[in-house]
Amino acid sequence: MKLELSYLNHTTQALIKTANQVIGELKLHGYEAYIVGGAVRNLLLGEEVNDIDITTDCLPKNIIKIFDKTVPVGIEHGTVIVLWQDFQFEVTTFRVDGEYIDHRRPEQVQFVTDLKSDLERRDFTINALALSETYEIIDYFDGQKDLKNKEIRAVGNAAHRFEEDALRMMRAIRFQSVLNFNIETNTLHAIDKLAATIALVSIERIVVELKKLLMGKGVHQALQIFYKTMYCYLPFFRDIKENTATYQLHSPVNFVVYIAYIIYCELKVGQDLTSKISDFKLSNQEKKQIKDCVLIFDFFNHSEISLKAFVYRFDIDLIQSVYHFILNEKIVFNNIVDISSILNAKQQLPIQTRDELQIDGNVLMTNLDKKPGPWLKSMINNIELAVIEGRLSNRQENILEWAKNHV
Repeated sequence: MKLELSYLNHTTQALIKTANQVIGELKLHGYEAYIVGGAVRNLLLGEEVNDIDITTDCLPKNIIKIFDKTVPVGIEHGTVIVLWQDFQFEVTTFRVDGEYIDHRRPEQVQFVTDLKSDLERRDFTINALALSETYEIIDYFDGQKDLKNKEIRAVGNAAHRFEEDALRMMRAIRFQSVLNFNIETNTLHAIDKLAATIALVSIERIVVELKKLLMGKGVHQALQIFYKTMYCYLPFFRDIKENTATYQLHSPVNFVVYIAYIIYCELKVGQDLTSKISDFKLSNQEKKQIKDCVLIFDFFNHSEISLKAFVYRFDIDLIQSVYHFILNEKIVFNNIVDISSILNAKQQLPIQTRDELQIDGNVLMTNLDKKPGPWLKSMINNIELAVIEGRLSNRQENILEWAKNHV
């Protein structure tokens, strides 16, 4: 089959044209080379492509000799980044993998000279496709058929593929969600059988897959499989007490809101998973966002602060994300406020941050003739709240007068 590419946007066509120049350079030196993997899959699905991987029978040391600008990022596994014009390409030598000793990485790789052997080691048939410089599809494992049937199928023996690399199970349900495909029976059975081995994979790698899974159109079915097979072997998730059906969503959601929703629901059954956020090894910013989203959920269900205080305290993007999640999932909350009211309240705030207050601790201590102490933090908090709620003008003289009456 020859691929038609005329429908692609200018950037994608330029990327493919440049990749073919790299392939052409390798062929001039007597080597085979092909575009491979996810780029070919996406092109067959009619989607744009942002990056391209190339596979070749050229050894890494020779790739470096052929091209002027290279970065040997994974040379022990055969991968060299080639910089060509305004693009970069991962160029990897045909290889077969040795024994997997940790359910994640091969102990060694062996370079080979035939494309089929290289494609045979890949995870799923839809990722084991290659594209020649003349745009001919090379498909040894019926990947095009599986794309047409919208199925995720392991290359060869599914159990063997997952025993090699347990992360592939998570990738299977991630692809199912993102592509809105089904996982074929044998592949699904292998996931069920080997689910416990997911515990051997680093949580950071799992989080990367989970973030993509949660944003997919097929998120509901993917989460059904996740909670049926592997969730109980993973940090944070294994401590869930609520019925997991609660967390099998029907609409895409970002990771931060999803984890916050789980924490919020677990709190209602007497389980506090807040400390377990650290299990994910997230950035401090993401951990704070999750904790804030838990409080945002709480506001929408039972508010103990004013709307002005709410929109002042929390990031408006987080508020909107939680709001739309509640609507999309049709969750009944007691205090759901229309988004237009939220945005209006945010826009009308007299200040957006504490730095805009026309007062500071030194001025307060000087004018009130008081020394530092717990009273100062409490006073500034009260001033801040009075200003944002409109009970106090944000002028230094007004604030000082108010403070004298409330000290």
